[in-house]
Amino acid sequence: MLQIFRRKASTVLRYLFPTAADRHYLARIQSSGLFDRDFYLRSNARLKWLFRIWPERHYVQLGERNGTCPNPGFSPRAYLFHNPDLAGETRPFLHYIETGRAERRMVLAAPSSEGVPVFPDIAPPDPAAGTAPVAVALHLYYPEFWEEIAPALEAQQFAFDLHVTITRRGDLPPGAGAALETRIRAAFPAARIWQMPNHGRDILPFAHLVNAGGLAPYRAVLKLHSKKSPHRADGDAWRRALVAGVLGDPAETAARLERFLAHPRAGIWVADGHLHEGDSWWGGNRPRAEALLARSGAALPPGPLCFPAGSIYWARAAVLAKLARLRLTPEDFEPEQALVEGTTAHAVERLMGALTIAAGRVPCTSRTLDRPGALPPGLDTAGKIGH
Repeated sequence: MLQIFRRKASTVLRYLFPTAADRHYLARIQSSGLFDRDFYLRSNARLKWLFRIWPERHYVQLGERNGTCPNPGFSPRAYLFHNPDLAGETRPFLHYIETGRAERRMVLAAPSSEGVPVFPDIAPPDPAAGTAPVAVALHLYYPEFWEEIAPALEAQQFAFDLHVTITRRGDLPPGAGAALETRIRAAFPAARIWQMPNHGRDILPFAHLVNAGGLAPYRAVLKLHSKKSPHRADGDAWRRALVAGVLGDPAETAARLERFLAHPRAGIWVADGHLHEGDSWWGGNRPRAEALLARSGAALPPGPLCFPAGSIYWARAAVLAKLARLRLTPEDFEPEQALVEGTTAHAVERLMGALTIAAGRVPCTSRTLDRPGALPPGLDTAGKIGH
């Protein structure tokens, strides 16, 4: 507790009394005219009141290293992504102001002249082969995640079919995708595996499976992905907490899954602490989310935003059917830019709560499933199962 207090006090003191390096950076930002205060405040609605007084200071001291954008046309992570010679640069926006703008460095990539990448055709599972009651849909951008998740999958006590999508990455050694497939099939010989372009993060490969009917036979599907969140110091811990909440102790997970499938209103199950609530979580993603939802003839439900943060969750078939109605295609997703906000993938992540409610279901957490008596037959005032 004392360490937390000291860390917070240090942050506030630095904010109130910037270092010489911070003051230099702030002066360059002010003279450049490139910092959009209104945009920054709208995109970071959860900022504490003190940080909202001088948002430029927040960006310089905290926001940039977390990947937040100083204006709609500049992303610090995208700038480093498109300029690999700047690896290790800790203040990309300052570099852009002082050097990169004059050098006409790439900030955000335009759509490829080669067009939208092609995703593989996916056939529904063969009914003759039989299917398990539930499936696991795993997306692997980081191949090393397989060594972490495989033991957790092998330990589970419930029957499931495994569907794996692997990102084709040009920065990996030749044959890396095939080698990963071999390792997966060694543990799960019946796994269905596809290699896909690096487009739409983990969201589009999952939607592609849903749209193709590949997940239609199942009562529920566990959506997993190799979430690393390099913009967060706690990225690995965040992923492990998300996974442990929905794929943890085998006996505990089996019991929770049984209750999740048995309850007539449960629609999405996410780890404790990761069902985020409140409109401040929209950031800049609400307009895109509303536009996507309107394509299916739906609108956002009343009440504050509620969604499974981190995009690792169990989803019932009725919810996936609502996701299919969005008719998401590769054309809906931007070129990969290493952005941490404002993409179609971020908008769809936030829509999962709305799609759950549209399906007549409600989101819940692991803690709720551990208390069967707390699962009501209907909705509470926030439109979700109490947790």
